[in-house]
Amino acid sequence: MKTLNTAWTAQEILSGLLKSTQATWKEELDESNQTTIVVDGTKILVTYQPQVRPADIPGLVYRLRERMSREKSPVYGVIAGDFLSDASRERIRGAGLGSLDRNGNCSICFGRVLIEVCGNPNRFRVPKENKALFAPKAQRVLRALLSSPLRPWTGAELAAVCKISSGWVSAVRKALISQDWAEGDRRHVIVRDPRKILQAWAREDHWKQRTQIQEYASILPKDEICHELVHKYTEGTLAYTRWTAAQQRRPVTETNVVTAYVLELPPPDFIKNTLMARAVERNGNLQLVQPADLGVFSFLQENDGLPLVCDVQIWLDLQGAGNRADEQAQALWEWEDFGGWRS
Repeated sequence: MKTLNTAWTAQEILSGLLKSTQATWKEELDESNQTTIVVDGTKILVTYQPQVRPADIPGLVYRLRERMSREKSPVYGVIAGDFLSDASRERIRGAGLGSLDRNGNCSICFGRVLIEVCGNPNRFRVPKENKALFAPKAQRVLRALLSSPLRPWTGAELAAVCKISSGWVSAVRKALISQDWAEGDRRHVIVRDPRKILQAWAREDHWKQRTQIQEYASILPKDEICHELVHKYTEGTLAYTRWTAAQQRRPVTETNVVTAYVLELPPPDFIKNTLMARAVERNGNLQLVQPADLGVFSFLQENDGLPLVCDVQIWLDLQGAGNRADEQAQALWEWEDFGGWRS
């Protein structure tokens, strides 16, 4: 795939955006024979980097301001890249500079010029380290870092608790710090913005791809189904999620559907004789879910004798679940005890 390799290409995109404004602008050649854009007498200096991470912003801002300080006429600086995350845009805006990505999203504000474009889909590659951040094994690290209480972790601790290699821990640490979502020294790491991590995780999460679901129709009430399952499964092999877990943590909506992760499906005689249920293709009131990765059984919590997945997993699993799951997820999100991050 071709990449944007010069600031001039960024200026082409900027020129197209300026055509939709009332500003007076023109293109000029500077002393280095480079094309620059001048808007209402203000020269726009563009600095380009293919991949702009939040952690890169201070250095880019410093270098761009150095260039700006050498100009004798009014000047405005823009940081451009193939793709800029929301965190990167916020840091650039906070520095008083403009931002622009290859998709046409931008934030340009100086003089009489105000151009804000957001929401254009990213047509270019997501950095590999960001993809690795939400791989199944990496998610084990995220659950640990986002579990209550938020605290510094060493790499050795994370590798042991999450049962993964130190290489995976290092990759996750690097990706989090590059996005300015975590901080740490050579030995420790602690998240600094758990909600942004969780939002980014949700955008990359695909329930159907990481689960295998068997539905059942039972004549028993949900409370009885839940407690019968608890008696059947040993510790660490059953964990309630979605509405079942959310209603234990922060009840807002009501549903009769019981959803639980299980290590293995129970035998047919237990389903028939104990749960008084039968397998169905859809619309059952019992969903037993076998996860692709056993990390969902980590950092479980308990309420009223029921094992629940951690809060971040409940919220993730509610995304796109229907049956007013969005309302329940929002209630969790706004709850002051969500995640236990304030404790």
